[in-house]
Amino acid sequence: MQAKEAEAHRITASRRDFLAYRTVCPFCGERVGPRFVTREHADVPPNPPYAASVRCPRCKELYEVVFTPRP
Repeated sequence: MQAKEAEAHRITASRRDFLAYRTVCPFCGERVGPRFVTREHADVPPNPPYAASVRCPRCKELYEVVFTPRP
């Protein structure tokens, strides 16, 4: 049960889309971007940050955006 709950609080997006506010909250659909980051996760090389914790401004849910590697 905890694994499913953790997956519900994680989305995958390109860093470019995230910086341009083209990602949406998985709970309410609000567009989010770097302004709503609460923590950057920079502990995995080669291109930190590899993920960011985000708090949605509308529904206040906390979730993680995992950045996809560059092609």
